Amino acid sequence: MAERSGFWQFLRRSIPGTIWAIGVSSLLMNLATSVVFSGSALYLKTILGVATSTIGFIEAIVEAVAYAIRIFSGVISDYFKRRKALMVIGFIMLTISKPLLAFSRTFIGVFFARTIDRIGNGIQASPREALISDSAPKQVKGACFGLRQSLAVIGSTLGGIFGIVVMKLTNDDFQLLFLFAAIPAALATVVLTIFVKEKLDESKSVAKRRKIKLKDLHLLGKKFWLFMVVAAVFMLGRFSEIFISLHACGNFGLDVAYGTVITMIYNLLSTLVAFPVGRLSDRMNRTNLLLVGFLILLFAHISIGCANNLNWVLFGTVLWGAQRGITEGILSVVVSDYVPKELRGTGFGIYYLVVSVSTAVASAVAGVISQQSGEGAAFLFGGVVCLFALLLLFAVRRFLSKKD
Repeated sequence: MAERSGFWQFLRRSIPGTIWAIGVSSLLMNLATSVVFSGSALYLKTILGVATSTIGFIEAIVEAVAYAIRIFSGVISDYFKRRKALMVIGFIMLTISKPLLAFSRTFIGVFFARTIDRIGNGIQASPREALISDSAPKQVKGACFGLRQSLAVIGSTLGGIFGIVVMKLTNDDFQLLFLFAAIPAALATVVLTIFVKEKLDESKSVAKRRKIKLKDLHLLGKKFWLFMVVAAVFMLGRFSEIFISLHACGNFGLDVAYGTVITMIYNLLSTLVAFPVGRLSDRMNRTNLLLVGFLILLFAHISIGCANNLNWVLFGTVLWGAQRGITEGILSVVVSDYVPKELRGTGFGIYYLVVSVSTAVASAVAGVISQQSGEGAAFLFGGVVCLFALLLLFAVRRFLSKKD
């Protein structure tokens, strides 16, 4: 009981209120956004009769826009020294997109609403990570990022449940689903606006603002750029989790109606792991923890790729969720460690761009391999890439861990 008391006391006393507010707003917004992510695709296909290939094209475009915006918003947040304002703008756009989607009756209308949604998401992402870096005490920075990640994943999981309940109660009414999704989105915006406090450095006057120059990118440092190479290779081996569901349903007889079980498993494991590992990263070498995460993903690929029954696929899904909980938060913390404070928004914008491009390429390659040789072959290929990332990180770990 004393240990549990100490844990809750740590959460209450060591984690700043701003971090909690960012986490809760992320939970609420992820709840709303996950409903739109799954619901809009089904709406396009079943109600508007849009081809699956066109739906995939739409998602590719809007996600590309979102990640391009992340660099822009990160740079702007560094220039104006204001993170919260950009986050609020992004949250407002995310909230508005839900009723826009609800009242869309055409392909163009849905595309416009989804674009507004993804632009809003892109605007808030880099300033959010930079604001966590600015607000988190150095000794619990990993715990702060881990807490935010755990709350965000909880939101995504609740969003799936929320979507099922609303669709059942409304007899599959997509318009009402999207309208209801605006409620948690609006609450998220209120929480962000009222409870997130930004530390403003009034000494940074307009006259002292750093001009935005491409040549300043070298100020991010050698460690940062080397770490981006490692992150890019790792993400090339971590394609979309949808391939796990496709493998389980297509090759091992999992009922399509239970396909969301795969999502719930890895989200649950990610939630359970993220905060404890984030807290652990404040006490030990973060590069070593990343090595563990990379190794777990390798085993996940092997388990799923070599599976001869559904149990091995589910075991691999558990491992997949665990590595996600380990790697996502720590990758963000390491970026925060490496970049100068005045360039944190820029650093996170570049990081998100690297992650998005690598993930997109990985998913495209996995799709081609799955089409030609099956999903199992795609996971084995992902395992080879993951092994290369693991060896690369092991080779450069001393340089990355070296104190400046």
